[in-house]
Amino acid sequence: MYQFYYSDQTAERPAKYRQKISDVFSVTAVRPAMWEEHCLECSAPLCFRTCPHYTARRDGRCRRLENGYSVRPQAEGVCGEAARVKFRPWGNMMTIVFPAMLPPEEYAALHRENRHLGERLHSVVNGPLPVKARWGIIRVREYLRRKSLRGLHGLDNRPDAFVFHGYSFEKEPFRLILEVYDDHTPKFKTSLSLEPGENLIIIDKSKLSEACWTENYLVKLYPENDREAELDILWADFVQGCPAASEKPADKVKCLVWDLDNTVWDGILIETENSDSLTLLPGVAETMERMDARGILQSIASKNDFDQAWPVLERLGISRYFLYPQIHWNAKSGSMRQIAEKLNIGLDTLALVDDSSFERQQVQTMCPQVRTYDAAELSALLEREEFRVPATEESRHRREMYQAEERRNRQMELDNSDTLAFLRKCHLRAELFTPETEAEKLRCYELLVRTNQLNMSGRKYTPEEFAGVLASPDHKCAAFSCEDDYGTYGIVGFVQYRTEKDTLEITEFAMSCRVAGKYVESALFAALLEQESCRIGQMTVKKTKKNGLLRRTLDEIGFRTTYENEITVEYSFTSELRENGLVAVKIRFLR
Repeated sequence: MYQFYYSDQTAERPAKYRQKISDVFSVTAVRPAMWEEHCLECSAPLCFRTCPHYTARRDGRCRRLENGYSVRPQAEGVCGEAARVKFRPWGNMMTIVFPAMLPPEEYAALHRENRHLGERLHSVVNGPLPVKARWGIIRVREYLRRKSLRGLHGLDNRPDAFVFHGYSFEKEPFRLILEVYDDHTPKFKTSLSLEPGENLIIIDKSKLSEACWTENYLVKLYPENDREAELDILWADFVQGCPAASEKPADKVKCLVWDLDNTVWDGILIETENSDSLTLLPGVAETMERMDARGILQSIASKNDFDQAWPVLERLGISRYFLYPQIHWNAKSGSMRQIAEKLNIGLDTLALVDDSSFERQQVQTMCPQVRTYDAAELSALLEREEFRVPATEESRHRREMYQAEERRNRQMELDNSDTLAFLRKCHLRAELFTPETEAEKLRCYELLVRTNQLNMSGRKYTPEEFAGVLASPDHKCAAFSCEDDYGTYGIVGFVQYRTEKDTLEITEFAMSCRVAGKYVESALFAALLEQESCRIGQMTVKKTKKNGLLRRTLDEIGFRTTYENEITVEYSFTSELRENGLVAVKIRFLR
């Protein structure tokens, strides 16, 4: 369900769909979602006067999607519809985690009710009433709808998967971030790698966390790095069900699985007295390298002892290519299923290269949707149509992304997924640097005039005044960007400071809410003290209606209040800040 009543019906570029959710996943229940348009930096209504990206909708609120949710009938979409969205800077789709799953027929009935309400609200949006009155009516109706959805009764809302089906109109691949929050605290994050054109992605429950079914948490969906992406969305939903069986291979291979003996190397490991005598067969290294460059993942299904085989792969210099290798004495059909499940891809997108006709036949019998090839066919493999995929910048890093995900999953098994454990799994990194380009300076200016909750002064500079801030001869200015294993945040903060003897004084600071609660502040302030060889830091925060989050954050990470009145709070701090090693900080250059 979508907040469609702010959109205009405009001419749309056609999107052609070849796939169906039912081809890959049998959906038995869907958790209702009410996708609304929101802002990653929201501090309404103050930001309406200061944000350079503010454009009013007809109700006076901020337009975060270019034309809202432009909804039209689409048989393959959830409840028979699709939504066209084009993200504006800082725009995101957001829904609440409602408490129950509904069978498709019950969800369809709920959808019809929402459709009728939306049509009435569309009349209000476009009606003659004053803006304030329009907004008041819509706000009350939306509140009542959320209250009703929070009281849903149905099936347990634990999902078996998150399903995404849509069409990207972008010319380059990009990542769509799926994030779950408790207020400002991130509880779960992953990304969907979207290619130009149609995308159908299933995220299995093993890749989700408890946050994805915790009632009243917030679910956000947005392009990485403020990309103004345009999409058709047919499905973006948490569902119950199971993978659909496929009897034939997919059009393209996503993962090539290698046998080892007489396929990768020239001999049989257990019959070799000295494993150092084993060498790669001709064409193997080149094929692996070219498969990797195309973004085709690789794994192993071999009947051997792992502890004996893996050192050989390391010695031969190819171990880095393999994800979730299955090296044991069990049936290879089971290994193929394990690899598909671990990689969260369809079994029909796997292929096996093996010198043994018996093993190939066993896999074909049990998994008819898996392609198999004789090792003798290796030289022609790259020219086959099912391996012809474009090599892009994204594809060249696909293996590394999966390896990061593999590490993340291993860590998830070792902790109870509390906030700190989650943040450690993300491997958040920050980079401090002097803003030099016009784009970097503009982003810093936007942060100062746009952010309110994590802003120390609340001052709204003019462009000329901000130029003076950057040019101040006795201060240093730094921007900082962040990224983690699952995407980049871009430039998320600005800091101005000066030093005197062993004291560092922060004179201006603003940070995006996107990294709130992630101990970025602890790492940055500790890094600045070390960089400037200062023993102590000072910071005076002006109290505003919106920056209570900043003041609470500073208290929580170990800032000490030295003076406070009704207008300001003066702080001091040392490098001994809470979790100051959680975020890795790189200082590129500061002047």
